[in-house]
Amino acid sequence: MDFQEAARKLIGGEIDEDRFGFCAEDVKQYICAYCGVDEVPEGCQAVAARMLASAYRGDPEGGGAVKSVSRGDYSVSFTEDGRERFSSFDGRLQAFRRIKWR
Repeated sequence: MDFQEAARKLIGGEIDEDRFGFCAEDVKQYICAYCGVDEVPEGCQAVAARMLASAYRGDPEGGGAVKSVSRGDYSVSFTEDGRERFSSFDGRLQAFRRIKWR
């Protein structure tokens, strides 16, 4: 099961697909950038699912969530403190980090 399927189960109920898709891409990009990898690592699926569910719901532990997504001229607005919404997960992602060689 990939992290998006697991997150859907954590969220439950009806899901706004545009918002969910944006949050999923945001989580993937954050994990890949933080860990220095191209794809979400296999052992990181549970953390990624929790991050995605947190971002989608706007849980306080994950900080600000996506409040709205507009398609024309693409616009995304976040609830409070959207810049640091994943930083509480950094400790759990630490084990998946790779050294970046330049």
